Amino acid sequence: MNLLQLLLGSLTTNDSVNSVSKKTGVNSSAISKLLMIAVPLLISYMTKNASKKDGATSLLSALTQHQSTATVSQQINNADSDDGAKIIAHILGKDKNSIVSTLASEAGLTAAQVNSVLNNIAPALLNSLSTATTAAAQQQAAKPKVDLSDGIDLSDIAGLLGGATMSNANQNAAAGLLGSLLGGGSSTTTQQTNNYASLLTSLLGGSQTSAKQADGTQLLGLLTQLMK
Repeated sequence: MNLLQLLLGSLTTNDSVNSVSKKTGVNSSAISKLLMIAVPLLISYMTKNASKKDGATSLLSALTQHQSTATVSQQINNADSDDGAKIIAHILGKDKNSIVSTLASEAGLTAAQVNSVLNNIAPALLNSLSTATTAAAQQQAAKPKVDLSDGIDLSDIAGLLGGATMSNANQNAAAGLLGSLLGGGSSTTTQQTNNYASLLTSLLGGSQTSAKQADGTQLLGLLTQLMK
C-alpha cells in the first residue's frame, strides 16, 4: 500500500466521510467523489512544495504540529476549520481558487462547500502524513538500503490511523486511479476513474511526470531524507 492508498483509505471510510458530512452539510457521496480527486492533487502539490528546501522545511514544521493519535473520524470531528483553511491555502498557493473552482464543478458542489470539506479534512491529512513519514523514516533507518523508488509498504501504519480500511468500491477506484496515473492501467479502472486521472493530469499542467507524484512515493522520500 502506498501513501495515496493509505490516505484515501483513512479519509474515505464511512466513519470519516460521515464526520465530514455532519460538519459541512455536504452529501456523503459528493464528499467521496471530491476526495478521490482532491487527495492525489494535494499530495502532488505537497511534493512540488517539498522539492524546494524552504517548502520542505515548512512542511516538516507543520507535521510536527499535527501528530494526533485519535482516529481519523475523531480528528475530523475535532478539526479546526480555520487551521485547515491555512493548511489548504499553503499547499495550493496561488492556484487555490482555480483548483477549488474546478473541483466544485467536477464534484457537483459549490466552491464554498469544497472549501468547507477541504478545510475540515486538512488537519487529519497532515496527521496521517506525519504518521506515515515517521514510520517511513524509522523503517529506512532500520534498513538503510531500502529502495524507495518503487514505493514503500505502509500497510502497518493503517492501525495507527485508527484501523482504517478502504471499502471495496473505494479500494478499486483508488487502484484504478493510481494505475491510470502511473500509466500501468488496471483491471479495475472505470471510465469515471479514467476521467479523474485525466482531470488530475490537466490540473497538474498536463504533465504525466507531475501526475506520477500523486502516489506519494516522492513526497515520503523527500521528507524522510530531511528527517535524517
